[in-house]
Amino acid sequence: MPNNALSESFDNGTGALGNAWNVNTSVSGQVTLSGNSGLMEWASGRDAGHGYGTYTVTAKLDGNQPGPAIVLWPGDNQWPGQEIDMAEITPDGSGRQYGNVHWNNNGSDAYTPRIYDGVYGGTFHDYQMTWEAGRITFRVDGVEKGVVTDHVPTDYDHGGMNNTIGFLNNNPNTSITVSHVDFRPSGGGSWTPPPQTGGSTAPSQPSAPSAPAQQTGPVDWNALAAQATANYEATGSWSSAPAPAQTGGSSAAAPQPAAPSAPSAPAPQSGATDWNAIAAQMTANHEATGNWFI
Repeated sequence: MPNNALSESFDNGTGALGNAWNVNTSVSGQVTLSGNSGLMEWASGRDAGHGYGTYTVTAKLDGNQPGPAIVLWPGDNQWPGQEIDMAEITPDGSGRQYGNVHWNNNGSDAYTPRIYDGVYGGTFHDYQMTWEAGRITFRVDGVEKGVVTDHVPTDYDHGGMNNTIGFLNNNPNTSITVSHVDFRPSGGGSWTPPPQTGGSTAPSQPSAPSAPAQQTGPVDWNALAAQATANYEATGSWSSAPAPAQTGGSSAAAPQPAAPSAPSAPAPQSGATDWNAIAAQMTANHEATGNWFI
């Protein structure tokens, strides 16, 4: 399948992202996911979706808990796998956002997050990710926020697999509203955000919580380890929570707790992904640990 460009402004429902569950399309020019909901391109095989190039999403994440996510899902619909998250919310209550690169580590989920310093929800941002051989670069509103060079997947045209564009929300206290999605293959030119009109007009910037001060001493990993241990004793698995940012910028890898036992994605299919099953697993995670995570 060609690595085709994509531009979707949701003027006619979910448009090119036809695999949808519990998505609010009542406002022309945007879609909103709240509660347990999902929207993505069909993940039908290794060539599904898109590969190397620049992905840009204009979206607003609401809430200060994990729940909303801009996700590039593995084209073969297998998890754990090469999931790339363009935006999620940290689980520490600060409302900070981050990008994440996942890979399959011998059957377990492994990941490398990059904290988006100074980026909070409640207003629209232009989230951008450039995927190229051996390198993923995250930007928000045109400002570079982090780079990942380890475990970067190879796209289908170069012998690997593509990813499909999608959005998830799995927390009743959060939501995500998306007004534009754009993909340009490598060498396909740059993208300019469309003028905000109608329902997709970005609200004025709210008073966001202050960004945490740069740390001058070590992070209290003992406290984090104690929390992880409590989660393990309650659930039998280790929850997936990115560590706080460290002094030295967002492009430095944050030390991680062990990866969780996350739900396996359904096998490739000709019908819709079973979002109900995924939502049920997320709800069970929350009831057991008090945290929402993907």
